[in-house]
Amino acid sequence: MYISLVRMPADGLRFEHRYATGELDTSNHEFELVEPPNVTGRIDRTGIEMRVRGEIKTSFTAMCDRCLIDVPFSLVIPIDLLYAPEDPGAGRSGETEIHDRDLDISIYDHDQIDLDALVLEQIELSLPSRLLCSEDCRGLCPECGVLLNEEECGCKKPVDPRWQALADLADQVKLNKPNESPDEPDN
Repeated sequence: MYISLVRMPADGLRFEHRYATGELDTSNHEFELVEPPNVTGRIDRTGIEMRVRGEIKTSFTAMCDRCLIDVPFSLVIPIDLLYAPEDPGAGRSGETEIHDRDLDISIYDHDQIDLDALVLEQIELSLPSRLLCSEDCRGLCPECGVLLNEEECGCKKPVDPRWQALADLADQVKLNKPNESPDEPDN
């Protein structure tokens, strides 16, 4: 959905859009929408820039980073963004200095703001850096792939190659003294 800025009133423009199921393409994102987003907000002109304020409400699922189970999430994302018109000199070659302020501004072109891109970007930016189904998720066994939250596996845990010599020595000691407990004194 595009919001046209051509006939925007001087006192700003309110918008509200409830996406239909399947309206947003999330195929290139790491989440799947459960409830289509509802976006409300206001656009105000600040010189040549446009300020977009509002919120996005949605529910989605994303895979746990440890066990790969889909985890449901609900988000209410506040929006406060600045948009500037596309710079006609942006295609020029050579080096261009970027200022701190340039990092906080998005670009619009053809006198319209792409609401779909804004919504997908804000959802993606709101995802936690590490998605977990629970803090104590044990994940998958790296050897057999068993979901360790639900069952144990019989796989021998791999030893870090840097500690392999010490692990071999510990196995050797266990084989040589099977019935001796560490608390018994040597005679």
